[in-house]
Amino acid sequence: MSRFKGFPAHVEKHVGRVRGADSRSAGGRERAYNLVYCDHADGTHVTVLTSGLREHTAGAPLPQELLCTLRQDQEVYAKHLVGVVAELLTESQARVGYGALIMNDRILLPDTAIAGAMAAPHPYLDDEFDVLLDEGVPVLQLITLVPITRAESQLVARFGRDALYDRWEAQGTDLADIYRDDAGSGQF
Repeated sequence: MSRFKGFPAHVEKHVGRVRGADSRSAGGRERAYNLVYCDHADGTHVTVLTSGLREHTAGAPLPQELLCTLRQDQEVYAKHLVGVVAELLTESQARVGYGALIMNDRILLPDTAIAGAMAAPHPYLDDEFDVLLDEGVPVLQLITLVPITRAESQLVARFGRDALYDRWEAQGTDLADIYRDDAGSGQF
């Protein structure tokens, strides 16, 4: 049996019902992973995650899958963000760790200020979500992509990710809303 056999149940326990998935050949191009869509029990959020990326994250202490949780009506943006970062990782045969910034040189999500993502533990789920265990042994790391703006990435580069988390907390930032205020703008 696969050491990842508990992955679907783990996802449904923490994130919500799996609604469906895009095949690896969706959009006329063969991908190294599937994109899976999960509806949260609250009915207002969706998570898009990879399944199969774990086979291509060379150099990582644990195999990895990526995900992004946004408001239900922003699913297309979660899909785009996860797909872009997953393609970047598979093409470069790389992996990401918590705190990594994956930035574009221009706006990544149209009609928003989002220019990239920060790899992080899931900001709204228990810590036990971030690592899949098989008989008590860690076998898979789940990396959440938190959408960020260029100014937020500059804040992280200058003062570290804790400075950004502190600002998000002080402003009560909804990290599942890509139309949120830019926490990096203003005075450093």
